[in-house]
Amino acid sequence: MRDEIESLSKELAGASFETYRGSYGLRRITERAIQIISEAARTLPEDFRGRHSDAPWADIIAIGNLLRHEYHRVDDKVLWETATVDLPKLKPIILRMLSEVES
Repeated sequence: MRDEIESLSKELAGASFETYRGSYGLRRITERAIQIISEAARTLPEDFRGRHSDAPWADIIAIGNLLRHEYHRVDDKVLWETATVDLPKLKPIILRMLSEVES
């Protein structure tokens, strides 16, 4: 999850929403990164997610389900905000989780 957040941040650095919306490549990179993050969140044990309840796990998992099964309903603005607002907020939580696991 950390790697996807960091890679996506680099890909979107300096891009505006208009640039993102007009770029098939940026949209697909963003969708895939969010899907991978969602899938990783889904596989975390429930008790582990519970110990890190400051992350919106249900929302993270739900957006992945949307990307996998209802891709025709994907809203570019929602994915842009997820990538540029929500994921940067998630990163410190992920780093804290990694430090817990690695210690």
